[in-house]
Amino acid sequence: MNELKDILKTFYTNYHDDKTDWYHWVIKDIYLPKGIELTNESKVKRNLQLKEKLHSLWVKSNEKTKGDLIEYYIVKWGGIKGNKKESLDFYKTSTSQQLMNRELKGVSSWSKALVIHDCNKYAIFDARVSCSLNILQILSNNETKILFPILSSRNNLIKKGNSEIKEISTIENWSSLSNRIFYEEYIELLKSVAKELNTNISTIEMLLFAKAEFLATKLIYSKKEK
Repeated sequence: MNELKDILKTFYTNYHDDKTDWYHWVIKDIYLPKGIELTNESKVKRNLQLKEKLHSLWVKSNEKTKGDLIEYYIVKWGGIKGNKKESLDFYKTSTSQQLMNRELKGVSSWSKALVIHDCNKYAIFDARVSCSLNILQILSNNETKILFPILSSRNNLIKKGNSEIKEISTIENWSSLSNRIFYEEYIELLKSVAKELNTNISTIEMLLFAKAEFLATKLIYSKKEK
């Protein structure tokens, strides 16, 4: 994991920019939960604010409001509308450990719930984050590659990137992170990098998400050039 840590540090140094609004996820104020107000700044800063304010409100709320905040972050903010009622209820009411015990199933949803539990301790893991982590290793050509779970996506570029990752990781016989430990390994990686770069895990996660299409395109064209 040390090689990947160095790769991620280089990635962050090369692509993180405090002056550019590189995170394009729009927050619609009309849907913000009661008690949450955001300043009119960049999308990067607004999304970081949102995580902090949702967590702060969640900590002091009753059980119903806690569930409503998590549902907002998964469904309204995250746009994940396909969860069955029983799954969404589980995400809304479970402890952090119970959520992680789900292993890979529903990670794009339950990792968002974990962010509301504690945005300084947990981060979102979804198809774009996974795609970026895997492609960064291919482009860096590190000696020991570690395959993070490949998640399905509706985005065509991410689909193509995932297809390339599957082919390359199979040919090169990458080590795979099990469904039981991948999330903990992911969080430890983010925390280690964040500490060394004096940043936070949310910003690293957001950068991985934001650059996924760029990295997928870079991988696809690099293969065509060979």
